[in-house]
Amino acid sequence: MFIPNASASASQPESLGLFLPTAIAYCWLKGFTRQGAKGVVTVSYDQIEETAGAVWEALSRDGPLTFAALMETVNVPQSLFFMAIGWLSREEKLRFESAGGDYIVRLT
Repeated sequence: MFIPNASASASQPESLGLFLPTAIAYCWLKGFTRQGAKGVVTVSYDQIEETAGAVWEALSRDGPLTFAALMETVNVPQSLFFMAIGWLSREEKLRFESAGGDYIVRLT
């Protein structure tokens, strides 16, 4: 049986005060992680690279296209499409022009 002594009971409120915010933050993050992990799909660099190749081929074959037309042509999930666009942009292989609420994408 635990019997607190005077020095332990005096320090308990202080240590509890330090513990509670940490515990609350931990529980909140665990819940957030659980919610964020639902439906998570892992995307590999190979998938992004393959999609970037498909984007490049479509633009090479069909010429400049809007994002909407290019997404339809490549036919991959939107997030993967934009990762591939970022990949090609980083390599300075694309140029973008504003076109009334959309963008025209062309090869450099």
